[in-house]
Amino acid sequence: MAKIFNTNKSTLALRKRKRFLLSQLQVLPDCLRASLVERFSLCGKANCHCHHGGDKHGPFYYLTQCLAVGKINKFLLKLPLQRQAAKEGIERYHQLQEQLEELSQINAELLRREENLPG
Repeated sequence: MAKIFNTNKSTLALRKRKRFLLSQLQVLPDCLRASLVERFSLCGKANCHCHHGGDKHGPFYYLTQCLAVGKINKFLLKLPLQRQAAKEGIERYHQLQEQLEELSQINAELLRREENLPG
């Protein structure tokens, strides 16, 4: 769900914030639209402790991406470096998404006020 930004400012203040957002917008090369999933699971050995009330195996970390309806990309991140890179890339994507959302809400408010969007 999108964050609601304060657009109850003067038109001049909105345009100033818009210019600032545009100056800060930067798509970083490690930006990642995905989720990092932590899983614990049972193994295939019937005599293992995980089948008899013991702790499950894990954690195992997976990167998942929803690409289209019914199409999911999912793979195991085996190395701590991979997990850290995934966390950082996902965070950068969320930051970019939040900046774009604020820009969109400012533009919608400017249109509501019958203002031109450029500038």
